Amino acid sequence: MYISDVEILNYRSFEKFSVSLNEGLSIIIGENNIGKSNFLDALSLIFNSNYSLRKRVLQQEDFWNGLIIQSAWPEIMIEATLQGIKTENELAITSRWLTRNPGEAKLTYKYRPKANISVPPPTEPTAIGKVRLPLHEYEWVIYGGESETLDTFDFNMLSKFGIEYVGALRDATAELKKSSGQLQRILKNFDLEEKELQKISDKISELNGQIMQGKDIQKVQGDINSHLERITGSLGQQVKIQMGETDYDSLLGDLKVLIGAREGNVHSVNMNGLGYNNLLYISLLLTQYTAIKEKRIQNHDYIFPLLIVEEPEAHLHNHLQKFLANYFFDQKVVGQVIMTTHSSHVSSHAELDSLIMFYKASDKTLSKRIGTIFDIEKKPEHEYKRYLERWLDATKSDIFFGRKVLLVEGIAERLLIPRFFSMLYKKKVIVKDQEVEIEKTLEEEGISLISVDGVAFRPFLQLFGPTGLNMKCVVLTDSDPESVPVKDKDGNEVRGSDDKVIKEEVYPTGMNDFEICARTKGLIEDFRPLSNVYISNNLKTFEYDLMLEDNSTFFKDLINEYKLGTVQDRERIILLDGHEFAKEAYKVISKEKGQFSQFVLDELNNNKNLNIPVYIQQAFDFLLKEEEEENHD
Repeated sequence: MYISDVEILNYRSFEKFSVSLNEGLSIIIGENNIGKSNFLDALSLIFNSNYSLRKRVLQQEDFWNGLIIQSAWPEIMIEATLQGIKTENELAITSRWLTRNPGEAKLTYKYRPKANISVPPPTEPTAIGKVRLPLHEYEWVIYGGESETLDTFDFNMLSKFGIEYVGALRDATAELKKSSGQLQRILKNFDLEEKELQKISDKISELNGQIMQGKDIQKVQGDINSHLERITGSLGQQVKIQMGETDYDSLLGDLKVLIGAREGNVHSVNMNGLGYNNLLYISLLLTQYTAIKEKRIQNHDYIFPLLIVEEPEAHLHNHLQKFLANYFFDQKVVGQVIMTTHSSHVSSHAELDSLIMFYKASDKTLSKRIGTIFDIEKKPEHEYKRYLERWLDATKSDIFFGRKVLLVEGIAERLLIPRFFSMLYKKKVIVKDQEVEIEKTLEEEGISLISVDGVAFRPFLQLFGPTGLNMKCVVLTDSDPESVPVKDKDGNEVRGSDDKVIKEEVYPTGMNDFEICARTKGLIEDFRPLSNVYISNNLKTFEYDLMLEDNSTFFKDLINEYKLGTVQDRERIILLDGHEFAKEAYKVISKEKGQFSQFVLDELNNNKNLNIPVYIQQAFDFLLKEEEEENHD
């Protein structure tokens, strides 16, 4: 049994939202404030049996702030679908929640106006921010099945869902130290044999006896009792100094988790770092789950363990994030695990089938199970999926943490495109009562810049295809026009000694001068129908087009400043302009493109001016174009 689907209406950041979860591990990713924490809170409104009645009563702030109210007061709804119901225990729990579909049940939470509400709603469309909801006449209800009935809901059945919530702002150190903490809850669920308990009790009694043999201990105890008798009288109580009581529950309360680099050299958890204590706390939860799975805990009535982990990367450096991620991905933890993360180090180690992305499109929050984008029955898509799983390292997995994506070929674009964007787009802000203009950044526009380290764009573009994410994606790619045959003065093709036609590299000055390569042409043709994808190509290559864009003075100075090429090269190209300069200068720098782009960036950071090619500006314009404009709203 597992939570397969959740529908949310009018709750916090969700107007109308649906998400499908995995049977085992679901890793929810997305940019900040996209609704990941709100989603976990929505689940708790149904499944958290520890929630008090008061905690299920909501506030006006819990309603989606875009609501328009007219003629009826709004309600909040959260509906969870359970699937895979097979065992007798699972059927016993869900018997009154079943739907018409085999092995399926539903649970619904509603926060709604009472049937006899006395306050009339607005008759004209009114934004929720301009009206006070009559929440004193609202009620919450939970029911099972496809529709609400008059049957009383059995809340005892919710206790069969063993939810453990590991919050992002948890105080793991305090939880590990306290006597009623996770360790004690685990140990109390084990039924130790009577002989083992007696052995422990005898050992404690023996140690207490040894303690009292010390003369100093006896004197301190006697002095305390002497003062106590004077204060309370002879009928008062007396103290006894010892390690602790010998009954089992008291012993458990005294047990503590110690930790250290090796056995025998341990210390208290309050001397440990927050990150390691978070991992230790998660380890205790997994110990409990494993014990349930292996049926080593007696008389345990958990039927459906659900582990919710919010931002497990909290206080962890990159290596530990990867270790934690690998553990969850490699292990089959009993029950269902729902994890949220902002860490690309966590998401990059996940299988695509585990990832569920929350994102915005047309001002609505959407979700997508990344693995479902690929039809593995089709060979190209199956290969694309495998390619992405190999190559989505920590840098490239940033593709899942922005609102828009810009794909580029390599290091030159990765270095310079952010600077180009800031040069082109400005914003006005007030500083010390004065309006000043500052540069915008890709990050503040929610644009993730991803280098594919080559020209393998198709696996990444599959994420944004017809079955993929409805997010904007732009590809900046080279046209790499095909070489053309060398011809003699009579127009005949020149052949070499092997009788093959000799070809030469071309240097276009216009978009239709030469045929672009088949790779780029195929991308344009295949993705033209998609409104959210744009392929922006140049005349030849990124560097050549930069130098052709009336930038000869900039690059002549740069080539001389950094002594690129030979002395003869520099003396020759300094006399050229326009197309001839771009052609010859490109030949000089083509063997050191990475270093060349760094030199360009250094000059731009020193406030040098550079004209930016149109195809790059068109890519930026597409990403910044508002959805309202596209819909002609």
